[in-house]
Amino acid sequence: MSRCYLAVAALLCLTVALPAVANERHFTRSHETAVLPPGTVEIEPVTTLRMGRDRYFSRIDNRLEFEFGVADRWMSALYLNFSASGTRGPDGKIDATLEHGGVSSEWKVKLSDPVADPVGSALYVEGTLAPGELGIEGKVLIDKRVGDWGMVVNGAYEFEHALGGGDSEHKVAATAGIGWFLSPHMSLGLEAMSVNVLQDAADGAGLKLQHGAVFAGPVVSYATQGWWVALSVTPQVLGYGAAVPSGRGLDLDEFERVQARILLGLHL
Repeated sequence: MSRCYLAVAALLCLTVALPAVANERHFTRSHETAVLPPGTVEIEPVTTLRMGRDRYFSRIDNRLEFEFGVADRWMSALYLNFSASGTRGPDGKIDATLEHGGVSSEWKVKLSDPVADPVGSALYVEGTLAPGELGIEGKVLIDKRVGDWGMVVNGAYEFEHALGGGDSEHKVAATAGIGWFLSPHMSLGLEAMSVNVLQDAADGAGLKLQHGAVFAGPVVSYATQGWWVALSVTPQVLGYGAAVPSGRGLDLDEFERVQARILLGLHL
């Protein structure tokens, strides 16, 4: 019996001491360049809470991601997307909706390492098929690890086409984060995000910026053998664009006053 207790204690110590799989996330909006090793699998639930617009608004977006390492420096993922929202209509009543956001497929290739090379770099592509639209998104990922500090920058372009003759939408976004590793398992940092929505101008003059917003706030992460978690709270700090009234300060038509996101990774 004593040997059994010793074996369990040793296993627990090993769980705490071993480093986490290299794909853990330290930011919730920015993707780092790490990829899963070939043949490994991870489940990653993502929940985003969005609150506050011109009228009462609350929305929860859920994505269930299945990630797997394809080859050295290559990984892929499959997402299932769902959302639930509540909005207050002109009559004062709150309308609740539940929406299936379709499926998404992600491909990511790592080009350089944030520790061994001057900077880490990767390319990211994601496609989405939903009941009412098609979408494609591309990202360039840059990160760097120096001692107890980690930095990341993403640039992204997304195209969404509404099925059935609806309008198309273009989004240009950038995210950046800086984190301090308090220990091998825990980090604390700040993350910022800028999102710009462009649509075809009514006069046929091409794309025009309709909505834009900047979000910024704290992010915390924890990782250990077998799982990791990251949480951020990012209030809107600036709104701009043709659809935003002059002097408004925030865009509360397209975006929310505050967004919060939690990511959980479970290694299989």
